[in-house]
Amino acid sequence: MMLIDKNNLPLVAIEFMNQVHLEDVELINELYELILQVHKQPTPQNTAKLNEKYSQWFEHTINHFKKEEEKMLQLHFPPYPRHKGEHDRALALMETLYRQWNATNDINVLKDYFDKDLVPWLVQHIQTMDTVTAMFFKNTQSQ
Repeated sequence: MMLIDKNNLPLVAIEFMNQVHLEDVELINELYELILQVHKQPTPQNTAKLNEKYSQWFEHTINHFKKEEEKMLQLHFPPYPRHKGEHDRALALMETLYRQWNATNDINVLKDYFDKDLVPWLVQHIQTMDTVTAMFFKNTQSQ
């Protein structure tokens, strides 16, 4: 089951940002499949696959945010602190949820986040902060 249809993902004015969002969606969908597998069959093998994919997603997200933040600083993007703050909150939540999952082995910790919070947050972040940021990048680079 796919959590996010990449065709329904909002696009922004900068291609590298769209590309990384599509990579995010692919990782999130793969991770969601593993969450559902662990939910049905909490075997050590399924758990190990899930943990490996979660680490991959976390690293990808760190790099994704870092690349955007470097560009924001390079182009002196005025709302940089607010956008970075949102990135930092998202990473902190990802880390907290992962720690809770590892401490409790309760897959619902991750499943609830994916089912209820992740997609609305991602779409809203792209439609608001990333859209504004991408337009700034585009306008600044074309001057």
